[in-house]
Amino acid sequence: MRGRVLKAAGVLLALGAGLGAVLLLRPPCLILKFTGFYCAGCGAQHMVLALLRGDFQEALGQNAFLLVVLPAAVLYALWEAVRYVRKRPPVFRSRGFLPAILVLAAVAAGFTVLRNLPGFSWLAPAWTAG
Repeated sequence: MRGRVLKAAGVLLALGAGLGAVLLLRPPCLILKFTGFYCAGCGAQHMVLALLRGDFQEALGQNAFLLVVLPAAVLYALWEAVRYVRKRPPVFRSRGFLPAILVLAAVAAGFTVLRNLPGFSWLAPAWTAG
């Protein structure tokens, strides 16, 4: 069991290090760069930095979709890690996982379309307004 705990902790630490690297390097959004359209992830870096400062309102203005999805993704990763340590089957192999991912992808696509429409410019990342 100790080996499983170390593996799960290593994966979670790697994910955290990846997030940290993205925040430090701040790579540009290639979709925005090449198409001029905001993707569902545009504003995520600014959102996380605003959350680290404790500015929830600014975080909401940067990316409302990921403000809801990222905490759920963190909880999911922790849940999978616990299940792995306890030698339980992974959640991603359950029957309802694929439909849930497809619904999430559809919501992300809808958010992407809406935030690029003139009447929904309030969904665009707040950093573009300044």
